[in-house]
Amino acid sequence: MSNTSKSTHFEGFGMEYVDQKKTDGNLLLSPAFWQMAGLMALAVRLITGWIYWGGASRRLIYAPLKLDPTSHAYLANKLVHAAPGMAFDLSGVMYWLLAHGTLLYISIIFFTLVELVVGVGLIIGFATRLMSLISIGLACTLMVIFGWMGTTCLDEWTMAAFGFATASVTLITGGGKYSVDQLFQSKFEKNNMNWARWLTSGPLPLSMPQLVKFSVIMGGLSILFTVAFYGYNFGALVTPLGKRIDNANHYVALSQAKIDGNKIDVNSYINAGPDTQGAYITQVTVMQNNQAIATYPATSLKDPTAVTINNQFAPWSTCKAMPYAVRCQLGSKATWSFTLPKDSSLNAAQPITLQFSNVEGKIFKTTIK
Repeated sequence: MSNTSKSTHFEGFGMEYVDQKKTDGNLLLSPAFWQMAGLMALAVRLITGWIYWGGASRRLIYAPLKLDPTSHAYLANKLVHAAPGMAFDLSGVMYWLLAHGTLLYISIIFFTLVELVVGVGLIIGFATRLMSLISIGLACTLMVIFGWMGTTCLDEWTMAAFGFATASVTLITGGGKYSVDQLFQSKFEKNNMNWARWLTSGPLPLSMPQLVKFSVIMGGLSILFTVAFYGYNFGALVTPLGKRIDNANHYVALSQAKIDGNKIDVNSYINAGPDTQGAYITQVTVMQNNQAIATYPATSLKDPTAVTINNQFAPWSTCKAMPYAVRCQLGSKATWSFTLPKDSSLNAAQPITLQFSNVEGKIFKTTIK
């Protein structure tokens, strides 16, 4: 079989699009094809870049309190909220990081700078394929940490799934004609630097069948990433809709309750519920033999002589006394200390139960040891 080719001139690209059919039947694609492919994906590249730029610029320019460890707006607050539902039971890793303030701060700054570089890189089309690959990594990180959250529209899962898919597109197409990468394409071609195109833009060293296979693989990975995490977090694939972590109703986990003289200590952990509102504790009751030995209504919960609250993640996610309740944010961990009334009488030989009541009337219990 003889070699055949045909040429068509594309106005504005300054070159011909050449379909070269080799003896093995593989179709090679010219630089003009890749310029056009990148141009067709221009909106995807710009919007993806803007999203990452927006995330970084909010912290660096418009809302610097998000990078201030002494502020309640510090990004650690959102990480505390996300920790209870992290994928693959990685909450222990997150809590370890939250316990090491310096390392946490370095990680947040690093993540912010990566978002900034990826955002700007995609917007101007610099190292487009490398930025797209890093963007895929960011999407995976966001999905693992935040993908379970969202009480209405599953916002975090949607953003992570969207980021993975759009980055897959620009990873294939590159930046196209309107990109900084375009300035270096002639140099790459002259010096036969095919490896550089895997990091920037321009023709990939792939034949048409290889390009089709690569595109199908990236499309398949995008679908798998999206559907698998949806099923993992929310079900509704082969089972009824059932969220792995309840992100609509708060749950107060109580542990390590103990009594020492006239003091009762207990640890609370808000390990489920929405991050947009707190769990409101309106009353705490000490029970024995089905009788209330001591009751702490909202007025007592804000009285430091009766109740003190030590928050593990202050000033970020906390349990904070308010006029009508104690508001505990999602992911918060706190140690409560109750001073028993002088006239209270407890029998150490009988079980003692401590119960928290929230504003909805739900009761959360633990046994005092």
